[in-house]
Amino acid sequence: MDFLVLGPLAVHDRQGAELTPTPPKVREVLALLLLRNRTLVLTSELIDELWPDSPPVSALSTLQTYIYKLRNILSDGYGERSTVLRTRPHGYMLAVPPESIDSYHFDRLTTAGNAALADGDPGTAADLLTEALSLWRGPALADVTGGSLLSAYGTALEESRLRALELRIDVDLRLGRHRRAVSELKTLVNDHPLHEVFHIQLMLALHRSGRRPEALDVYQRLRTLLVDELGVEPSSRAQSMHQAVLSSASSLEVRAPEGVITINPPERFEEEPAPPPAQLPPDVLDFTTRADSLEAVLNGLVTPRNETAPVVSISGMTGVGKTVLAVHAAHLLRPAFPDGQLYANLRGSTLDPADPADILADFLNATGLTDDRMPASLEGRVAAFRTWVATRKVLIVLDDAATAAQIQPLLPGCPPSGTVITGRPGLNGLVGAVHLRLDLPTAADCVDLLQNIIGRTLSDGERQAAEVIAQLCGRLPLAIRAVGARLSATGWPLKKLAERLISASRRLDELTFADLDVRDRLQESYQRLGEEERRFLRLLSLLPGPVFTANGVAKLLESDSDSVDKLLLQLVENHFLRVLMQNADEIVYTLHELVRFFAYEQVEQELGYRGQRRGKGAIDLV
Repeated sequence: MDFLVLGPLAVHDRQGAELTPTPPKVREVLALLLLRNRTLVLTSELIDELWPDSPPVSALSTLQTYIYKLRNILSDGYGERSTVLRTRPHGYMLAVPPESIDSYHFDRLTTAGNAALADGDPGTAADLLTEALSLWRGPALADVTGGSLLSAYGTALEESRLRALELRIDVDLRLGRHRRAVSELKTLVNDHPLHEVFHIQLMLALHRSGRRPEALDVYQRLRTLLVDELGVEPSSRAQSMHQAVLSSASSLEVRAPEGVITINPPERFEEEPAPPPAQLPPDVLDFTTRADSLEAVLNGLVTPRNETAPVVSISGMTGVGKTVLAVHAAHLLRPAFPDGQLYANLRGSTLDPADPADILADFLNATGLTDDRMPASLEGRVAAFRTWVATRKVLIVLDDAATAAQIQPLLPGCPPSGTVITGRPGLNGLVGAVHLRLDLPTAADCVDLLQNIIGRTLSDGERQAAEVIAQLCGRLPLAIRAVGARLSATGWPLKKLAERLISASRRLDELTFADLDVRDRLQESYQRLGEEERRFLRLLSLLPGPVFTANGVAKLLESDSDSVDKLLLQLVENHFLRVLMQNADEIVYTLHELVRFFAYEQVEQELGYRGQRRGKGAIDLV
C-alpha cells in the first residue's frame, strides 16, 4: 500500500485503487498514526486531537469505531489485519513499511541531495532535490482538519519543504539556471512575503538575468514590508545582497562548479525544461456517484468524435456541482494526459471575468516561459501557447466560463490535448464540443453526500431526516454541502436541522455556512442577467406554482407569446429555468424551489426600494 501525506491524505492499494477513508475524523486518526509510524500513539492523545475542547462521553467507543474502520481498510490492502494496526496498552501503533509513506522518500531524497552537494556534485543534488519536491501535491495533509499535534506535524513538514526548495533554487543558481528561477521565485515571494531567503535569491536571479533595476526593487519592497509589518530592517544577508547588486559586485557572477571544466561561460548553460504543470485543485473526497455524467466527460476527452482537440463543456444551474465533476474527472484522467494539467478560474459568474491574455500568461509561465520572453499581445500568447501544446498531451480545465468568445483563445489548436469547461450559461457556441447539461442528483445521492460530509453512517431514523433535508435543499449539492458543514460543526441532530428548514420564513438564511452560501451564488448569476430578464424572473416567482407554460404566463401577464418565449429561453440558457416536459404543442417549464425563493426576495427588495422612492402603491414590477 502507498500512504500519501505530502498533500491531501490518500491511501492506495498495490494496484493503485483508492482506499482513502472518507469520514474526516477517521482521516485524522490515520494521519496521526502515519506520522508516528512504528511509534505508540496514546489513546488520550487521539481523543485530545479529535475533540480538543470537550470530548463526548462516547469518545472512547467512537475512537474504537474509527480504529475498526481503519483495520478494514488496511486489511483490504495487506490482508494482515492483526499486524499492521496493533492495539497496545493505552494506545495504538501503526506498523507499515516506512518506504510506503511518501514523506519517507522525501526525507531520503533531500538527505541524498545534501550529501551530493557536500561532495561537489551540484547537478546530482539538483536532480535529487527536484525529485523530492515533486512528491508534494499541495500543502501537507491539506484535507485533514487536525488539532494541535497534527497542526505541529503539518507545520514541520511544510518547513522541510521550504528548506528543500531554498536549497534546490540555490543549487540552480550555482548551475547558471537563473532565468528559469525568476518566474518560480516571483511566485514564492508572493506566497511567502516575509521569507527573506526567497527575496535574496530573486534579487540574485534578476541581477544575473540583466534585470538589475527589478532586483533593487525587490529589496525596496521587502524593506517596506518588514518595516511596516514588523518594525524591523532586513537581515544583514539581505542588506549585503542589496549592496552587491548596487555595486554590480563580481561576486554575484555565475561560477563554474568545482571540478567542472567548461568551454562556454556558465551563464550560457542550457536551461533544463520546466517540469510538467500540475495545476488541478484537490479532488473532492465526498464525490457522489454521477455515473452517466462522469462517463460522458471521460469518454468525451479520451474518445474524441472528430480530428479536432477534444472539448467537453459542462453547464448547469448555480451550485449543481459542475466544478466538482470537472475536477474529479480531470484527476481520473491524469494518467491519460502525462504532459501536464492546466487549470484556470475564468470568473464568468462575476462582473469581472478573467482576461484570456492574463490566463495565457499564467499558462505560459507554468510551461517555463519567463516574463522577459512573454509576448505582449493576446495573439502572440495564443500562438506561443498553441505551439507549446501542439506536441504534448495536456489536459486543460477552464472553470466558470462566461462566453465561448472568452474560451476560444485558451483552446489547443489540434489534438492530442483536451479541454473540459464549466459554465453557468450555455456554451453552445463551441462547435464540435461535447455538451453536457448537468442536472440535479438523485435523492439517494443527496443523502449519500450529506452522510459523507458528516463523516459517519446514518441510522434509519437519521436517513429519513436526511431525505427531508435533501428535499428542502431542492437536491442542490451546494445547499447540501452548506447544511452538511453546519451539522459537522455544530453536532446538531439531523431532525433539528430539518425542523429549522421547515419552519424557516426565509429558507435561504439556513443554507449558508462559511463560504458556502446559496443566496450569494445565485446573486452572482442574477447580476449577469439583463434588466429585462431579471424583472421577468421576479414576475415568475409570483406565479401560483413552480410549473408553467409560455401561453399560461403570457395570459397572466397580458403579454404577447413571442416576447414571453424569448425571455423563457434566455432564462433556460442561464439555468434559472428548466424544461420539465416538451410535446408537440408546448413546452412545460419549472422554476427550482430555491431559485423561486431567491427571486421572491428580489421582489421584496424591489418593493421596498420603490416604496422608499415613491411612497405606497409603487408595486409595478412590470
